Amino acid sequence: MPPSLPDRYRLEVRQGRDGDIEEWLATDTALDRPVLVRILDAQASNERQLAFLDSVRGAAGIHHNHLVAIYSVGTLEGSAYCVSEWAGGMTLRDRAKAHEHIPPEEFVPNAAGLSDALAAMHAAGLVHGAIDADAIYFSSAHPAKIARCGRTQTDPSRSAVADVTNLANTLEAALTHTDPGAVAPSQVIDRLSPAVDGALHEARTGNFDAGALASALYTAPTAPTRKRPKEWGWRWLIPTGILTVMAVVLIGIATTLLNDPNPPELLPLPATPSSTMTIQEPARPAPTVAVTPAVAVTRILNATAYDPFGSGGEHDELVSSAIDGDFVTAWKTESYLDPLPRLKAGVGLAIDVSGPSTSLTVTGVRDGTVWGLYWAPDIPTNFTDWKLVDTGTVRGSELTTSFAPQIDGVWLIWFVDLPASNDGTYNSTIAEVRFLS
Repeated sequence: MPPSLPDRYRLEVRQGRDGDIEEWLATDTALDRPVLVRILDAQASNERQLAFLDSVRGAAGIHHNHLVAIYSVGTLEGSAYCVSEWAGGMTLRDRAKAHEHIPPEEFVPNAAGLSDALAAMHAAGLVHGAIDADAIYFSSAHPAKIARCGRTQTDPSRSAVADVTNLANTLEAALTHTDPGAVAPSQVIDRLSPAVDGALHEARTGNFDAGALASALYTAPTAPTRKRPKEWGWRWLIPTGILTVMAVVLIGIATTLLNDPNPPELLPLPATPSSTMTIQEPARPAPTVAVTPAVAVTRILNATAYDPFGSGGEHDELVSSAIDGDFVTAWKTESYLDPLPRLKAGVGLAIDVSGPSTSLTVTGVRDGTVWGLYWAPDIPTNFTDWKLVDTGTVRGSELTTSFAPQIDGVWLIWFVDLPASNDGTYNSTIAEVRFLS
């Protein structure tokens, strides 16, 4: 049995061992949420306990969407433990063992996020030292996360370069299911950009640090998801059966009429004229010219930084960059020293439009940004008067959503949580906003 933990943590299911660390799925009874408890062996030396605590405490100070959050750390009965978020329990190795194919549109943004999280660790002076397929949680429909800080170091040099090399090797092996460098991932994975091959190669050979790898993967082209063809269903037999019955009936009627020596007159025959008649051809109508109706176009009138819970402004001088048609320029939030939810309810851009809108695409948004979309006839005095339309989390660098047609008004692109940058601050960006009617 594991040593006694603080009363608030109730151990539920033993997950197994990670070297000299035992892992348990537990419940944080104080907050009623699942957590992962990692307990170092009691036989570990004092030096090993200190290394474990130093690594975990260092990771606890870094907040990133692609790094497992550390909630608590401490010592007990000659051992040490840490409590972290429960990230689903599935690792990259688990998915590889299950022969699960990860599509490029899911894999590449998460690989970029993992690289960015590693860059944040290195910027804080922390080295993971043991990155492999077991150290990356990647459950379906969840962001991939670097985990298991405090493991026994597999890299004697404890260097940032080795961290990046190990991450690139792990990512490439997850794509190709073979030794890194044996085959280019784009030759194995359909629709994967060769730019990913180049980025991973540069990282594996030590030419890219974690930040450069993240940038290269964030900007790598991603092919659109293929639409799944409609599957055959029994409901298709209904119209087929009706058409078959109608065809049989019509064939029967035709056969009866052809075999009847005195067929009935279905239509009265025209009277035979007794003399030649002159039939005047009616005047032909003038040709009709088809008129194509005008198509309503959604126009962006202006944009305004919206910060009702802060100072009222948010890089107002950059607002025009989000609606200027240039995908290079961008509006940027302020860089916050703490996660945004600890400071205020959010910040965003209010976009005044004319015409009908049915969908929105926002490009150049940082991966991991949590957003909401609101609408109002005009910018309301109270935030509660906005009408919520949709919410989500950015995966990659683009926000796309569709909604019921809405005429004119003001749309609010609202950020409620911002991803961490390499310098430890939190911010996000908007390169371009596009509405479609």
